Amino acid sequence: MPFSIAKPSSTRAASFATLLLLSSVARAAALPSVASINLCADQLVLTVAAPEQVLTVSWLSADPEESLLAEQAKRYPLNYGSAEELLRFHPDVVIAGAYTNAFTRALLARLGYKVIELEPEDSIADIARNLRLVAAAIGREERGDALVAALRARELEIAAARPERSPATVVVRPGGFTVGEHSLADELMKLAGVRNVAAEQGLDRWGSLSMETLLASRPELIVLTGYRASQPSLANAVLDHPALRAVREERRTTTVPAPYWDCGLRQSLDAAALLQRAASP
Repeated sequence: MPFSIAKPSSTRAASFATLLLLSSVARAAALPSVASINLCADQLVLTVAAPEQVLTVSWLSADPEESLLAEQAKRYPLNYGSAEELLRFHPDVVIAGAYTNAFTRALLARLGYKVIELEPEDSIADIARNLRLVAAAIGREERGDALVAALRARELEIAAARPERSPATVVVRPGGFTVGEHSLADELMKLAGVRNVAAEQGLDRWGSLSMETLLASRPELIVLTGYRASQPSLANAVLDHPALRAVREERRTTTVPAPYWDCGLRQSLDAAALLQRAASP
């Protein structure tokens, strides 16, 4: 008699598929549910968490002018950061920023909720730190480690492509604000291989650069953020100053959208890549 392998019956196959599904559901159920009440925390949660873990994120995360993950955020109920809102979701973990409403954070902690407070990301190392903090809090350590490894690899890739010459660069934000030292934006500029004019002038973090100083520094590259550019405002009117308009016509100008600067995410390194391309002759 020839040797043959019996094929599993359709009933056995269906039972096996059911077991796999139940196993998957059980693993998902073992992961803690999570709510977020801060724009930057929202995006870290959306990056790290399994979709079924996320109960709610803050309303700002669904605004494309503020968030890189707006479309993803719109899939979930949105909150305005109040403790009363979160009580109806009963999350296992609440992710907040260190400067999120102190009353909300204290009340949730007093009611027995596990509240994780994230410090702002002022460096690439801070992004890695917060990715790991979120991952550890919601049972996604492997996902966190993979994201940090990808972040480091992207950093090395961009660093290897730095231009031989560093062009003088100034970031001009609505209202005349710029980016100084000790900020994530400054570190991303250094990674890209461009000189931050504002930092050379001694400005710290998010200071303002006078039009006279900007003109005197003779930047080779002007970087705009495009923040709510289509919405008339006094802040955006500064960008139409005749002197700045004249400089922009003479110098290279590029736009790195505001959400790349505002929160520390793995996508933030794309800002450095955009700067590199704009700085290339």
